[in-house]
Amino acid sequence: MITSSGRHIDPEDPVWILNQYRAAEVHGAGAIMRMARLADTAKLRADLSRHLRDEAVHAWLWTRAIEEFGGEVADVAQPYQARLSAHYGIPKSLDDMLALTLVSERRGLDEYEVHVNEDLPTAIRRPLRAIIRDEAWHVSYIEEALMRRADQDKSVHALIERAERADELAVAELEAAAAVGAGTGG
Repeated sequence: MITSSGRHIDPEDPVWILNQYRAAEVHGAGAIMRMARLADTAKLRADLSRHLRDEAVHAWLWTRAIEEFGGEVADVAQPYQARLSAHYGIPKSLDDMLALTLVSERRGLDEYEVHVNEDLPTAIRRPLRAIIRDEAWHVSYIEEALMRRADQDKSVHALIERAERADELAVAELEAAAAVGAGTGG
């Protein structure tokens, strides 16, 4: 959720990025809870319930990894999803929320997959593998739901494109903030 090209996890000091990932999962859980109240089919309600469980488990897995490194869970003021939403605008419909969640889940999956081949401690590798499986399912079920909705309303495609543009802007902001932090030692 940090960069378009992926940000390597420093095995000596992984706490910063693990806090970013934890914050993304917590933020995602909140979004899933809001969508669950708007879900208009039994299948979507069931999928969102499973997704909510996954987000909570992922947040716990990253919390445990942070603690295994002797780090502390830290508040992340502007996680990726907050920036994504800021660039997209206030979601006005379930379709808006699904489009935002789709690009967020894709970003998360891409980011996590970058790390799979890195030489990482077990405390990171173990949760990473479990989370990737879940994230792939999240992308799949949301894409399917959006395509079913697009069959009824072609404007859904425009919402997805709008969310993808917001993702590009959010990632550019995060990369710039990371570069400034790296330049100042933070």
